Amino acid sequence: MAASTSKQLGTVLVIGGGGFLGRHIIMKLIETKTTSKIVVLDITAPHEQITGVVYVLGSITSRDDVYNILQEHTPKVIFHTVSPNPLLENKKLFYSVNVGGTENLLKCIEEVGCVKALVYTSSSSVVHNIHTDLINAIEDLPLRFEPAQKVYYSHTKAVAEDMVLSANGKHGLLTTAIRPASLFGEGDFLLTPNMTELGGKNIIIGSGKNKFDFTYVGNNAYGQVLAAAALIRESTLDASIPPESRVAGEAFVITNDEPYPFWDFARDLAIGAGFAIDRTKARYLPKPYLMVVVGFWEWIVKIFSVGRRQPFMTRRKILPTTLERTFDISKAKKRLRYRPQVDMGEAIERTANWWKSQQVIAEKRKLMPIK
Repeated sequence: MAASTSKQLGTVLVIGGGGFLGRHIIMKLIETKTTSKIVVLDITAPHEQITGVVYVLGSITSRDDVYNILQEHTPKVIFHTVSPNPLLENKKLFYSVNVGGTENLLKCIEEVGCVKALVYTSSSSVVHNIHTDLINAIEDLPLRFEPAQKVYYSHTKAVAEDMVLSANGKHGLLTTAIRPASLFGEGDFLLTPNMTELGGKNIIIGSGKNKFDFTYVGNNAYGQVLAAAALIRESTLDASIPPESRVAGEAFVITNDEPYPFWDFARDLAIGAGFAIDRTKARYLPKPYLMVVVGFWEWIVKIFSVGRRQPFMTRRKILPTTLERTFDISKAKKRLRYRPQVDMGEAIERTANWWKSQQVIAEKRKLMPIK
């Protein structure tokens, strides 16, 4: 996106702006110079605040917090990025934030009436059953809800996406949903450390040939800003926009458009982070055998903890590492004019260097004397 002095996005509210994706959206907004003010609503204050950004403590699940920030700052655009850690296995929290929080936001937007565009961060998992391959999938696949959707987190993300897109065109609001696919990059304390540790073990489950669409977070942030700008443009036009060109009311998958072998990605991250790995000595683990062993261990832990504990390694965590999971992003290319700004090679290098710096910081903290 070319830099602009028109500030066409006006005041922007980033809900979850203290988090991984939210912070990168803020940096992309600053880079593109398309806003007059950036406001963040988050439940915790970030360790490093970005100069010029207004930070407000609050929760998307609180009617008062959301209503008050809309009243005070009257944002023209909202990026809704907040969501719990999908690995928590906390159904109550998933529903409260993803469904209840999104519903609360939409009600407050309707009451205050200042918001013109809402960009919702959904998930590429909303169309996946997590058991079979997903090859060059497009956005037209149906959303999966319980009981067809076995992952409750993905179910709640699908419910929230459906609510957001159903709100499009009501009360002067235009909406769109961006579906990230396996985000990684600077500031990622979820996928990056897990994949780096996995790559460092130099193991491969299954054939090792399965490709995955990993996405550099800066590219996703770029796609989100493009989507917001498109919604604002559409809000000033009449209804003559052809359906095949619309952004409002639509969902878009954003990837690096560069499917990458899952196990190569893990090992490349690990090598970049400093692991000494001999690829010729990789240990191959048969998927069927591993699934049986881990399934048995899950059963043992469940029995002896009376269902209160979850083992670190589960079949749900193993299965995705053996699947093909790729997306066709032609829709984003055509309607958002999206193209990845950072390729996989550079993205892996940036991420590995950042992760190494985090390890150095952690080691320094261990060596600090206790006062």
